[in-house]
Amino acid sequence: MIKKLFFLMLLYTMLFSISCRKDDADTASSASEWAPSDKEPVAVETAPVRSEAFFQGIEASGILEGIREADVVSETSGIIKDVLFEIGDYVEQGDLLLTVENDLMKTNLEYSRQELKTARLEFEAVEKSYKTGGTSLVAYNQSMAKRKGARYRFEQAEDAYENTRIRAPFAGFISTRDSAIIPGSSLSPGVAVTHIVDTSSFQIRLSVGEEAVSQVLPGAAATVFVNALPGKTIEAFIRAVSPGSGRSSGRFPVVVQWENADNLPVKSGMSARVLLQPETGGEKELVAPSSALVFRNGLSYVFRVAENTAEPVQVDVLRILGNRASLQGDIRSGDSVIVSGLNSLAPGDPVLPRPVD
Repeated sequence: MIKKLFFLMLLYTMLFSISCRKDDADTASSASEWAPSDKEPVAVETAPVRSEAFFQGIEASGILEGIREADVVSETSGIIKDVLFEIGDYVEQGDLLLTVENDLMKTNLEYSRQELKTARLEFEAVEKSYKTGGTSLVAYNQSMAKRKGARYRFEQAEDAYENTRIRAPFAGFISTRDSAIIPGSSLSPGVAVTHIVDTSSFQIRLSVGEEAVSQVLPGAAATVFVNALPGKTIEAFIRAVSPGSGRSSGRFPVVVQWENADNLPVKSGMSARVLLQPETGGEKELVAPSSALVFRNGLSYVFRVAENTAEPVQVDVLRILGNRASLQGDIRSGDSVIVSGLNSLAPGDPVLPRPVD
């Protein structure tokens, strides 16, 4: 009781001092200085203090991606002969997308194929002769080297020919096509021919702060809210949690994934909000909105509604996450704390509380 009376006396003294010294800067709080109360009831919003696990859900946001996405890049040069895709087309793995003029490559391939066939026949003959003592070891090794060289040149010619026939690396939808990708235009190595998105499943990459990442575990449930689909919720799961934070952000990468079994009209690049379900919320704590906190001269407190007046209560803030604060002090579960109008509220002011939660 003595401690409480001492705190109230200190608080009233502090408020009186602040009202008399308007020029002093408030460096401990973003709240403006209190004006003297005219004792008329002030309409305020209130929220309850609850005894519950602190981690009820962890929110993050990010951009949707197909489970597999890739640029299809040219590995050859030449004149484009045929373009067999358009934006929005669905392609299977191995489907032909584009061909380049390949008469020279085709000729080289046929020549190297015949060269390899001849080298193999010659080696077979030399090998039989060597086994019966009719050919020296030097001649045998020369024939073997000739066959290996022919095989190498054939494989190179085969790769060069195949590179003139660009195929889909996996099944998915065509998402881009540059205006320069047309028959008759020149193609160079390293040019992105198109981009393919596998929409059978989607994923979203998030980042979580250090205060919450210990509650985020692979396999736990998650709920995705796509901004372009208001009112629609998507059940997902946490696929991966990084063991280390990003060097620049200090936050921990998390990957959330789900199967697009219902063929929802979601697309790669859409923005979404994700609610991560913690593995465990831990023991119950006294939790209030962080918007109820007031900081002055190193003290933290809340205004509790007591008989329709604003009663200041000193608290210790254990941790804050979003608009949730874990508190200790002379408060109880079920108390109503004021969350609006704090910059003009003084101890003992009459209030008209309106619950908002």
